[in-house]
Amino acid sequence: MVKRIAWNKGKGSSDETKRRLSESHKGYKMPQSQYVPFVIKKQITMQERLLNDYTGKELVEATNLVPHLWVLQNELVNESGQIIEFEKRAFLKAIYDDLSPKIAIEKPPQIGATVMNCLKAFYVAHELCKDLIYTLPTQSDVQDIVGGSFNRIIAQNAILQEWTHDHDTVEQKAVGKNLIRFRGTFSSKQATMVPSSGNIHDEVDSSDVEVLTLYQTRQEAQEKEENKWAWYFSHPSLVGHGVAIYYEKSDKKDFRITCDNGHEEIMEWPLSVDMMREVFICKICKTVLTDKQRINGRWINQDGIPWKGKIEGNYEFSGWHISQLHLYNKTAKDIIRAFNDPLKDKQFFYNYVLGLPFIGSDDRIEPKTVLMNCVDEVNDYYAKDDRVIIGCDTGHGIHYVLQNRQGVFLYGHETEITATKDPYDKIAHFLRTFEKSVAVFDQGGDLIGVRKLQAKFPGRVFLCFYRKDRKSDSYVDWGEGDEFGTVRVDRNRQMTIMVEQMRDIGRYRLCGDREDWIEFASHFGYLYREQIETDSKPGKSDRGLLGVEYEWKRNGPDHFCHALLYSDVGMQRFSGQKAKIFGTRNAMMGIPKAEMVSADGTVRAMDVPSADMAQTVLLNWKNIK
Repeated sequence: MVKRIAWNKGKGSSDETKRRLSESHKGYKMPQSQYVPFVIKKQITMQERLLNDYTGKELVEATNLVPHLWVLQNELVNESGQIIEFEKRAFLKAIYDDLSPKIAIEKPPQIGATVMNCLKAFYVAHELCKDLIYTLPTQSDVQDIVGGSFNRIIAQNAILQEWTHDHDTVEQKAVGKNLIRFRGTFSSKQATMVPSSGNIHDEVDSSDVEVLTLYQTRQEAQEKEENKWAWYFSHPSLVGHGVAIYYEKSDKKDFRITCDNGHEEIMEWPLSVDMMREVFICKICKTVLTDKQRINGRWINQDGIPWKGKIEGNYEFSGWHISQLHLYNKTAKDIIRAFNDPLKDKQFFYNYVLGLPFIGSDDRIEPKTVLMNCVDEVNDYYAKDDRVIIGCDTGHGIHYVLQNRQGVFLYGHETEITATKDPYDKIAHFLRTFEKSVAVFDQGGDLIGVRKLQAKFPGRVFLCFYRKDRKSDSYVDWGEGDEFGTVRVDRNRQMTIMVEQMRDIGRYRLCGDREDWIEFASHFGYLYREQIETDSKPGKSDRGLLGVEYEWKRNGPDHFCHALLYSDVGMQRFSGQKAKIFGTRNAMMGIPKAEMVSADGTVRAMDVPSADMAQTVLLNWKNIK
């Protein structure tokens, strides 16, 4: 909730002004003719500090530095005359306030983006003194949006009328001392006529790509790179096209909400929807999510770092993704109905409801497919004739996956760092717990931590280096001599093998209930495959064994996928070939029930564990975790 406070024009920081401000905070209503509204959080301590340190006028001026407070301060309305508020669209506040030089937003319709784009354009032109070019796909779109929406917004907001000298024109607005020019993208002539210090590209996926590139040349007069602003907004279409290209270069922020049981998560289809009850649910505990929980949360980037007003990490773009799952006026029933609409294809649902680029079924794997590999069986991970392989993906802490020939039995994420502990201690614990176990790490993390483990557990800790696929039968090479302790892997070939084996239900055995593996499976939902081509040979792939090459990319967290891949690499070396499945599947559950073929080709029966063995396993489980 926010509280409106007013200040007396011309009174400065006098006692009378402070008294009136304090009265207004208690509910005192001031005449609108004398006082200008101001917004701060409803906190007595904050109020007292602001009143003591700043004049009322200074406080009002401070709001002009924060676009969403500027909107509230001036009680701006949309083209229909409705006051713009953020209680039901809390996710928009951070996007309004993002003034990064380069922004990419993947979004569906109906989230309020058009109004936001309009207001931010006027704000940047007037407050930051930038000449802008605002593009839409065609000149007809310019007429419709500017004439039918933007001009109506100007007409209904006093401050925008004060700022704008030519209210009714379509192709150009003089805002203060700067200009906003509105252009289509199907004429290269328009793209070469005027200079710009900021380009705002709306509906990117429907625009002409080559002309959008030409607009970048209009910023060449700017000496500093940070003055060459470029914002891209659109509902996406296909992977590797339009706004998705720029979003891939970003920090990829998602809006995370929290359920009643404290689980913070990204809402996603279909795991966040209970089809039978037609309600939104927590992916982890299945608790029903309220509308208040869906629309309130915080923005977290792909590295798990909360948004604090600037890009964290070496990313070119500030990236935002939002879906209709967070809209207060969209129920779970609405989302299910949209998915089952016989008049719309799957791409329409992904683009216009989920705000995601569409990926063909052959180029991705659904989390629900991963969960079909779950087996309700106890893994005897202490078996002396078996060996545990630990795959570790570093970055934001360590994501780990543990498996043996019986299956994958444990995964997790370790982030705790204290004066005496770091995430690598968790892996050391596993190496001590499981005799002869081996750990395979990615080479992109903290090498000091890995080197310490290699010294402590000689011959049992390895670094995995990804490389481009080669025209060779060998796609995994283990280092020897001076290279011992390393392994080099053809990244995309190994990733393809992993995904195809996951699709071939039963190749992997995820030991436990499906609920136990939901977070693990969700990471696979962010993987997708994209074909690579070169401009020099249109229609022909750059390289590849079969004339076509694919590259696996991500549009969200995929840490457990890589951790499993590293574990697979270790399995091939230290536990023989991966298990093959013989036998039938349970007709009721779709879960494979089979014997396992060991590396030597012999069949080892997977007997149901005895009660004593099961009891021993359960007693030891606490120590492992």
